[in-house]
Amino acid sequence: MATTQRVATTTPPTTDWLNANELRTLELVCDTLIPALSPPDGVADPHGLYARPASAIGVASLLAETVSYETPEKQAQFKQLLGLFDSPLFGVLLDGRPRRFTRLAAPAREAALRKMAVHRMAMLRQGFETVKRLSGFIYFSAPGEDGANPSWPVLGYRQPPAPPSPEAAPKRIRTLPVDRDLALTADVVIVGSGAGGGVAAGELTAAGKDVVILEQGGYYNEADFTGSEAGMMPELYLRRGLLSTDDLSMVMLAGSALGGGTLVNWSSSLRTPADVLEEWEREYGFSGATSADYQAGFDAVEQRIGVNTDDSAPNRNNAALQRGCEALGYSWKPIPRNASDCQQRCGACGYGCPYGRKQSTMLTYLQDASDRGARTIVRCRVERVLTEAGRAVGVEGTAQDPATGVRRKVTVRAPAVVVAAGSVESPALLLRSGLSNPNIGGHLRLHPVTAMVAFYEQPIETWTGSLQTVLSDQFARLQGGYGFRLEVMPTHPGLYGLATPWFGALDYKRDIARARYAASYIVLTRDTGEGRITLDKYGGAVPHYWPNETDRRHLVRGLQECARISFAGGATAVLATQKPRLALESEGGRSGAVSQARLDAYLAEIARRGIAPNRGLLGTAHQMGTCRLGGSAKTAVADPSGQVYGMRGLYIADASGFPTASGVNPMLSTMALARHVARGIAARS
Repeated sequence: MATTQRVATTTPPTTDWLNANELRTLELVCDTLIPALSPPDGVADPHGLYARPASAIGVASLLAETVSYETPEKQAQFKQLLGLFDSPLFGVLLDGRPRRFTRLAAPAREAALRKMAVHRMAMLRQGFETVKRLSGFIYFSAPGEDGANPSWPVLGYRQPPAPPSPEAAPKRIRTLPVDRDLALTADVVIVGSGAGGGVAAGELTAAGKDVVILEQGGYYNEADFTGSEAGMMPELYLRRGLLSTDDLSMVMLAGSALGGGTLVNWSSSLRTPADVLEEWEREYGFSGATSADYQAGFDAVEQRIGVNTDDSAPNRNNAALQRGCEALGYSWKPIPRNASDCQQRCGACGYGCPYGRKQSTMLTYLQDASDRGARTIVRCRVERVLTEAGRAVGVEGTAQDPATGVRRKVTVRAPAVVVAAGSVESPALLLRSGLSNPNIGGHLRLHPVTAMVAFYEQPIETWTGSLQTVLSDQFARLQGGYGFRLEVMPTHPGLYGLATPWFGALDYKRDIARARYAASYIVLTRDTGEGRITLDKYGGAVPHYWPNETDRRHLVRGLQECARISFAGGATAVLATQKPRLALESEGGRSGAVSQARLDAYLAEIARRGIAPNRGLLGTAHQMGTCRLGGSAKTAVADPSGQVYGMRGLYIADASGFPTASGVNPMLSTMALARHVARGIAARS
């Protein structure tokens, strides 16, 4: 989720798209979610967390500014939601009585939002989450004049250190200016610069090809990485951090800057499991996936991006997972990472590494390509692939002049077009280009993730240190090669405000007030089900996805195991992300002091609640499979070499080419596939 502290976007935010009454309604909703309260008995409030309402830091205006970047259609939907709050229809839908939310007294407003949060009508739950997630993120992340959020002291959160100066960390990749329309020629044009596009660029320039790289996001480096959630999310993530499935049931995070997801991921560097590669080859016709040459690709990319376990010492968040697994006899292992000398000194990896320790494609393959003469254009949206007589001959799009905000036409003619824009944007590009293979956009896999928070006696501070260094694959193969892995995630204040379930303002603030003592466990599911990417009327990608019954069962089992691990490792309480609030406190607040009977009852309640759209937070940072490689055009978009069926010279080289979910963090899987495709292009041309 994004707020409107901005780094380089030239379009100014505005609240003008809302009228005065709509803005007042939004402010009332935000102040009901996050009101001024008296602290609980016996609790001091020296930093004003309980006393401070959302309006004290302008949450409603910042939320309106954030939505001002959305399409006119989404803005119209948001205005309809605000209109519903100010209409008697609100009460009719909620409980059969015509009442305006805006006319209710404060206690009745809170009661109405509690009903809305779990209402049987999906539309009402979706509307609730629209405002709750954004307001929670903004309230706990938006900086004041001094650069700090007023709630940070009570959380124990400290501002990240300032990044180096531009003089100390100059940008070294050459990007072309776009102060006029551009018409270029090249041997290869690559759309996207992340794990797929970056590797393809490095490999193809090494083979002597003249390459042009087109990236939809901007170019940021160490000097830009402030570590601020509010400032960096809009600049480094697709849709400014607002990407989700069509019904908001899953939050989706995807990198959108030079370097793509490799710029903002948590450095986890895991090879595609051998049984997954065998499945891809055996069941989907991805021939060569188990070959020695494909395996050599893992060796090559690991060497280039510096994968190691020397820098995988656990921070306190990861150590809590390790401790709980050891107590229960569950398997765990360190996660190899493409970073070194991190020294547990930071923790803002998701917003770019200001120390240059994470070896993203920006620092490795893209720099290699630039040094060999590759040309790069950033802030470039590719609208369509140019085709002639069944062959791709280039691409066409527009790029933004950062000085003026004016968009210029960009045309690149090339006999080879590599699409590596990610599993959301790659199929959208092919669909906009008029390709008709019904598999385009289909078979979307997302590694659906749910989370559980565990509280401990000692501070955890999930936002500090190396963020993801321990995993457990104890439950990775519950059903053949499918199941879930357990990892941890950093939870910075804004994300904590977004993800913490709201079922009353006092509990919400009380849960967040102890964020410093919380560990955040995630259940990463290798999904058996799938979704689809379609286009909206503006040509933008629309993800449609909901986990199937098997995957929901695995998510529930994962939450149950997180609870077991938490208490086995000494937790004093756990909090699931389901609604209504689902917490279990230890006896007397003592570490791990939960009777088996109380724990069993809690696990049973997790199962009873299950997983339902917008009744608990689901998310994903892994999008895969919408342009998959395979042995037949009947089931795949591209052949095993990556060339799109029926369109010579057009190639897929990113995670959209996966036949199924990788089951592990997909960066290395994407890089190996991209290397495989790029070497094939180089060999045949």
